[in-house]
Amino acid sequence: MNELKITLLGPSAVGKTSLLTSMYEQFKRISFQANLQLIPEAESNAILKKRLKELKSLAESFKVQPGAGIPGSSEVRSFIFDLAEQDKKPFLRLNFYDYPGGFISDKASPNEKKFVRELMNDAAAVVIAIDTPALMMSKGKFNEYVNKPKQITAMFKEAYKDIQEPRLVIFAPVKCEMEMRKGDRAAKQLLERIKKEYADLLNFLSSPTLNSQVAIAITPVQTLGCVVCTMIEEPRKDYLPTFGFRKISRDAQYNPQDNDQPLRYLLRFLLKIYNEKRTHKFLQVVMNWMGLDAHIKNALIQFSKGCKISGGFAVLQGKELL
Repeated sequence: MNELKITLLGPSAVGKTSLLTSMYEQFKRISFQANLQLIPEAESNAILKKRLKELKSLAESFKVQPGAGIPGSSEVRSFIFDLAEQDKKPFLRLNFYDYPGGFISDKASPNEKKFVRELMNDAAAVVIAIDTPALMMSKGKFNEYVNKPKQITAMFKEAYKDIQEPRLVIFAPVKCEMEMRKGDRAAKQLLERIKKEYADLLNFLSSPTLNSQVAIAITPVQTLGCVVCTMIEEPRKDYLPTFGFRKISRDAQYNPQDNDQPLRYLLRFLLKIYNEKRTHKFLQVVMNWMGLDAHIKNALIQFSKGCKISGGFAVLQGKELL
């Protein structure tokens, strides 16, 4: 089956696994609008079910204790999903690669860093998970410590230095319920903080050799949808800071918001590349199946129309690729 790769990028504990879990769960709820379904491979399905149970368990607690969350994996994992029309055979496989966050830390071995760079180079899209409380609280005091934008920028400078084909880079601030619930002003502040803290990376991606090849989108996702971050505990030596959350109301339920947006942008990106008939090694598979079934293409167009571009969402570069 034709396969496309997507790399999840982020240090330990920022929420990569939670993002993927809630993204899949929300896709199931809304994809009927375009008559699409995302079918996880058996092993991926088992892991996601466990993760979803853990997420819902967090949401059930009236007060989420500092440091609570889903523990990341200590091994490289590939989450495989087959995309299909309802009750039809799959027409495309999406392979999301997750890896231990320590692979991009200062202590990572050369082989670990090389492994992540190669994933980034081979992937149609890279989704950067950003811990929003670390980004926004205490004026971003712990952002470098938690989200490691300098290390991520260095990875991009190695992985993207010789690319000749279009790519999509998505900044996905997670656990951003507080900012998104406050309204447009707070959402704009979140956008501006990302631009500031990741200025070096954005400048690199907008360089003359890359600005026509890389689309950049910001898609905030509310991982639980029912909690807000209210406190921060200073880190002890060799430990990350911890953040405390509370539910927005005692009876609030697990209700992730906008977790479908990264996938909508990815499909929109693929459609645009196909429509312009660009030569692209990992999008050649798209051109192979897209021409076969006009109704499949129309379903993807309908799903992609739901991409948000305001209220905290933005396309910073490469609108012509989307």
